[in-house]
Amino acid sequence: MPEIRPATSDDAVAIREIADAAWWDTYPGTLATDQISTAIERLYDLEFLREVIRERDDLLFLVAERDGEPVGFTSAQQTFADEVELFSLYVHPDHQREGVGTALLDAVLDAARTASVDRLKAGVLSGNRQARGFFETRAFERTETVTTEVGGESHPEDVLERPVE
Repeated sequence: MPEIRPATSDDAVAIREIADAAWWDTYPGTLATDQISTAIERLYDLEFLREVIRERDDLLFLVAERDGEPVGFTSAQQTFADEVELFSLYVHPDHQREGVGTALLDAVLDAARTASVDRLKAGVLSGNRQARGFFETRAFERTETVTTEVGGESHPEDVLERPVE
């Protein structure tokens, strides 16, 4: 199993690299090339990442390591008294299907249990079948479909929830 630890601002470059690899592996065919590039630039700007990791005590930001190297990350926040929202969970394509995503999700669930919340919520682009499958095999169910902006364009996003037990 990978080691899961809190992210530090020193992890920003590795987080960006993981996000870049995961987005380019996952989203072609769902998003246009320029949308992927724009989204990565906006969401994973290095200074923004460093600041968020350093300054946002209300945000859970975790890194998964294998042999001392970051291979995945997740971020989540308690958004309501009874809910934690998972904002990101990405694993480098070279390390997918090795239990990294499950270990990251389990760490978020542990934090949600500690916070005594009832449910964990995640948003997944409707075209991302791999992520949908990952979450659905871990007790998440689709509750609605909303519209979200990615790379300057609107896309359908499935809202998935599961109880925190």
